[in-house]
Amino acid sequence: MSIIIASPDSLRAQVEAATGGKVTVLYDDKGFPSLMHVIPKFRYEDLGIDATFGTGVATAFIKGNTELPEIFIGQYHAQVHDGRAVSLPGRDPRASINYDSAKAACAAKGAGWHLMTMHEWAAIALWCHAQGFIPRGNTNYGRAHDATHEIGRRQDGGTAGEASGTARILTGSGPASWRHDNSMGGIADLVGNVWEWQHGMKLVDGQIHLLEDNSFDEDEANWTAMGHYISNEGGAPTLKNSSPVVEDAGISVSQWDNLAKDAGYTESQLLQRLLISPADVSMQGSFYVNTSGERFPIRGGGWGSGYAAGLGALDLRSARTDTISGLGFRPAFAL
Repeated sequence: MSIIIASPDSLRAQVEAATGGKVTVLYDDKGFPSLMHVIPKFRYEDLGIDATFGTGVATAFIKGNTELPEIFIGQYHAQVHDGRAVSLPGRDPRASINYDSAKAACAAKGAGWHLMTMHEWAAIALWCHAQGFIPRGNTNYGRAHDATHEIGRRQDGGTAGEASGTARILTGSGPASWRHDNSMGGIADLVGNVWEWQHGMKLVDGQIHLLEDNSFDEDEANWTAMGHYISNEGGAPTLKNSSPVVEDAGISVSQWDNLAKDAGYTESQLLQRLLISPADVSMQGSFYVNTSGERFPIRGGGWGSGYAAGLGALDLRSARTDTISGLGFRPAFAL
């Protein structure tokens, strides 16, 4: 095995002491450290937010026939060192990286390492909602669009709010309100800064393909074609059970919660749990899609997204080969 979790060293001991054990340090096959937030297993009914999500262990903690006692999420956007994704503070996030390269930089670290999945993102977002705290972030060129006194350190040296340049902030340089639990031990920058590639979902000519649980090492060829579609209905993205309108054009709704559903649409609880199909839970963020060809999800929003950023923000326009300066990723780990 390429990593030992329970063997403390001075860095790990310091980080765990400073965060009350919420964050630990994990090492990869090259010995590179990453600061990882520990998310203990929970059940949907424990959240107390909406019966729509059902009962039982959240899918982020199910891997095949195994329940995971916890998952480890990169506290920071990834940087890449010697081909390995690392999660460290005060770095310029690695952007302009395509889906396959982001996935490979995580998997190269060793067993259990992977690109953050749709299951993991949704579990964290639902947990935040249940706690009554929704993080802000770098959504306006180095500052929060909805709290402009909250700023981070721009990697390009620009002034926060100055609408020019490449306004990524250094990882974790914003305030506690930009962390998922409103503490400096929380996961930083889920909202804004750079959009994040997500693993375990793709759209193929409008049809949703998914990992049904957090089996992050399952071959993509084995992902489930769900029989649920996103259709371009005259420029309005619409969930359907059949016969999508496929068109090579980007379309959107300003709020993910308002994604339309065809008359008589039969729901998928899994799509609701993954914050693809809106349920009776409000999540800030816009929805974008291109129904033509193969598209991979990115979430969270970027430094200039404004109100369109948020835990509910979902963009399904990206091809697997896309590389843009506002698109990065985050490593995760589970055994």
